[in-house]
Amino acid sequence: MVTLNKKMAMALVAASLLASPSIAQDKKGTNLSEKEAAATDSSKAVDTLALGYKLADYARTAKDARAMIVAAKMVDSVTTKEGTDKGKIEGTGKGTGTAKVTTAADLFAEAKTLAGGDADIVAAVEAAQAETSKGVVGGAIRTVQYVPGSTTWTVRFTARGGEPLVVGVRRDSSTPLGLKIFDENGNLVCQDMSGNVTLYCRVNPIWTGPFAVQAINYGAYGTGVAMVTN
Repeated sequence: MVTLNKKMAMALVAASLLASPSIAQDKKGTNLSEKEAAATDSSKAVDTLALGYKLADYARTAKDARAMIVAAKMVDSVTTKEGTDKGKIEGTGKGTGTAKVTTAADLFAEAKTLAGGDADIVAAVEAAQAETSKGVVGGAIRTVQYVPGSTTWTVRFTARGGEPLVVGVRRDSSTPLGLKIFDENGNLVCQDMSGNVTLYCRVNPIWTGPFAVQAINYGAYGTGVAMVTN
């Protein structure tokens, strides 16, 4: 009878572990799934913002006013909430400055400038401004910081397992930046070292846990940086 009770106890323990996989979950490895997590409303918001800003970068280089109109509408379509955690600045660089957020209004104004007096394009800009959506797509957290030269700005976020963590970083000067994301065990799970004005990373966490997002200023001069995440 004693042997039977032990077997029953072991079976109950095994059943409880199967019913609660989070209890037995190993958090010692890399918190990165190879499986693409389904997009959430907030991750879609960050995707839209990052794509809008990348399109604006292209429009500025190509002097394409109509592309800039589309970029402005994309940025305008996303609601943003200002982040309260400003993170930490580390490195040898010093100095203070301001960080400017590029708004949809700024991009519409650029589109008018790029129009070069073309009445049809100016009319298209004004029509797009008149029908602006005032933020109807999801919601993103935006944190703005001045990052001196030769320093690293680190902000920590907690991401849910099975949901994507999406991060966009945009500089407001020509200073080169890099973007890196580390999990709680110090593993590099994503990076964007393209040198583009707008940098982008997407991480698919296995379990709910903290991540460190770093904007690295490789230049000698400081720059304003806007970081958006879900």
